[in-house]
Amino acid sequence: MKGKNVLIACALLLASHCPIEAHCQMPCGIYHDDIVFDLIDQYIETMYKGITVINGNKWATVRDKNEAIRWICTKEKSSDEIAELILTYFLQQKIKPGEEKTAKSLESAHKLLFLLVQMKQNVDLDILHEFSHEWDSFKVMFHREGYECEMEKIKQKQWDEARLKAQGKSKSDDKS
Repeated sequence: MKGKNVLIACALLLASHCPIEAHCQMPCGIYHDDIVFDLIDQYIETMYKGITVINGNKWATVRDKNEAIRWICTKEKSSDEIAELILTYFLQQKIKPGEEKTAKSLESAHKLLFLLVQMKQNVDLDILHEFSHEWDSFKVMFHREGYECEMEKIKQKQWDEARLKAQGKSKSDDKS
């Protein structure tokens, strides 16, 4: 009976005349460039440390081997996470067809994705440095002068109020 209800609901949905419109890949107001930039920067730092540890590992003991394998897995995961963000945040949402900078942005995004594959296959810091340089150039393409995240403003206001409360002051006392 439950399966029949699901089929009926699907049929009604398909038969309805309401157009289904696409929207952002990432929920509006939750993600913004600075958060994504910081996250990818953190993954780059993680991969740098991982590559450094792997290259310095002697592979002499079981513990050495375990540490190296864990860093290899972390490096792989970081690479995949960066690729996912480039695909879902930038390619599917930020880079729009027909804009003046589209070709340049696409070429840079493709280079970043290509370098990520190379980083997964190697422990060469030069590849990571090349990625980091390209990433810095890529970020500049999306910088908006004067942008302030609304959530950051709200959090700052809450922190300021909590600080004043902890100091035994009210908001009106602070303004005087």
